[in-house]
Amino acid sequence: MHRQEWKGKAGTLSWFFQESGETVGSPGILCIAENEAEAQMCLQTLHSLQKKAFLAAVVIPGDHLAPWEEDVGDLVAFLRQQPKLDETRLALTGAPGGANSVWRLASHFPQWFSGVCAVGGYGNPYHVRALKDVPLLAVSVEREDLPSDEEEFLVGVERLVMGLRTAGSRQVECRREGPCSREEAWNRAFLEGDAGEWLLAQDRKKQFQVHWLLPGVWRIDDYFTASCYLVEGRDKALLVDTGMGEGDLAGLTASLTNLPVEVAITHPHLDHMHGIDGFSAVYLHRADREALLQNPQAFPGALSSPSASLPPLLPLDDGARIDLGGDIWVEALELPGHTPHSMVFADGYHRCLFTGDALGSGYIVLLICPEKEALSLVGQYQKALERFSAQLPRLRDYAWLGGHGIQENGCDDRRQQDYLAGCSHYFNPIRAEVVHDMLSLCQALLSGEIPWEQVQKAPDHYCSRGSAGIFFRFS
Repeated sequence: MHRQEWKGKAGTLSWFFQESGETVGSPGILCIAENEAEAQMCLQTLHSLQKKAFLAAVVIPGDHLAPWEEDVGDLVAFLRQQPKLDETRLALTGAPGGANSVWRLASHFPQWFSGVCAVGGYGNPYHVRALKDVPLLAVSVEREDLPSDEEEFLVGVERLVMGLRTAGSRQVECRREGPCSREEAWNRAFLEGDAGEWLLAQDRKKQFQVHWLLPGVWRIDDYFTASCYLVEGRDKALLVDTGMGEGDLAGLTASLTNLPVEVAITHPHLDHMHGIDGFSAVYLHRADREALLQNPQAFPGALSSPSASLPPLLPLDDGARIDLGGDIWVEALELPGHTPHSMVFADGYHRCLFTGDALGSGYIVLLICPEKEALSLVGQYQKALERFSAQLPRLRDYAWLGGHGIQENGCDDRRQQDYLAGCSHYFNPIRAEVVHDMLSLCQALLSGEIPWEQVQKAPDHYCSRGSAGIFFRFS
């Protein structure tokens, strides 16, 4: 066991870690404790049960996370970057003295944890609802002291669990220990029970977040924060993109609609077209369809396994319509740039525009090419944007839904969830203004108003104009 100090904005935090012995990709558990003795006890207990896991414990004095939350967030972000840890299998729990901090940290960073185990404690029920799609094991303890925090409204486990269930959670389990102390309940959960094994069994790669947007439209996010959209018609439903999650996406969509589900692909990148063989039919741009028919391995991850067969592939051209029945249809519109044949899909009935990565998702558009071809690609993208601009009068007041919904809060993984704690400083949803600013940005690059040397030297070769930005990735 190793002791470390984390120097942050609020002061210095002590934390401990125990490595698994694996060189890369271990599952992990982060434990929150009230003092150093409790942190060491927690790691010793967990290590005796789970010797193949990366274990860490951070000390939050007095179990009062609020003044330390920024620093703890930085520490967790640091841990998630460690090669010995599989960031998609990092779970969260707390020692007996850290339960309140578990509820708060999990509520404000739900996308960082594969599972959460909270033994007792109190949380803000409105914030805790952010855990709706996170596997949660909550242990209710009868003999608990009431919280002393008068600055925030807090309630106990039973009410927190019911708040999650009324928000639609299918992932919460509540275990009731009856009259006992929090310490006794913790021992029963981890020493006598299976809480440690349960935490390590959770895997974000197989999890999805489901957001009901309006009647007949859902957004489904995977662990990579790629967003798919399920749209219902009268006769069938359409899933725009399939993300890159490893869970049962077809089963999930079947639980949301009784209609047969077909797929439309905005562009054939791994995080938007994964496992299409799980569906009965797939629409995609004619050129991408031909490439896939000629070589089923042309686009990595398109099939769930090398032995899987292609489903029926249906070609799309600019202006093609996918009829869902009942005067509900989705129109395909070409908007190349991010990929040579990127498409967006307009749903006039629900007044939604599904943009994939063609306009970014609220932060930047990624353009991929050899550096010597970069300005040529910018020129091609500018012409595509000009053609698309003719559609703006009818599309301006649609809901513009991008391929990575959370990126309306920026691309910084550390800051994307700040809105859950009410401290976000970035919000830039896709809209017509982004198209106009992107056109202006392209012109500034082509005219030399933004010198190419400036782009070459910028981190990620980034440039921006107003609400629009471009990252260049040179192949």
